[in-house]
Amino acid sequence: MNHLRRLWRVIYLLRRAGGVKGMKNIAQEGPRYFQLARRLVMDNRVPNSAKAVLLGAGAFAVSPFNLPGFIPFVGLIDDIAVAVFAWNYFIKRVPADVLATHRAAVGFKDGPDLLV
Repeated sequence: MNHLRRLWRVIYLLRRAGGVKGMKNIAQEGPRYFQLARRLVMDNRVPNSAKAVLLGAGAFAVSPFNLPGFIPFVGLIDDIAVAVFAWNYFIKRVPADVLATHRAAVGFKDGPDLLV
């Protein structure tokens, strides 16, 4: 049952990102999001716990550790789910003024943040 809740949370977050159109936007804007993440990780005003979660998710994505493939559907999306949850956690803990400064620096317009 816990896996179903996690799956529902991932689907909910992806729907908040705008569904298929949103996923296309994420793919197109990927380099900017990478720049934003890099700038925020390098900023001393961002809490170290948030940085650790984001960097840990990145390490998990490239590590050979993976959830078993015999778990239906969850085994296929575990890296995506970890990335979505880590990004959501990270962005929520960045101070608003710091986030606004870095968003403007990488060229994002004012508006809601991805998956927050």
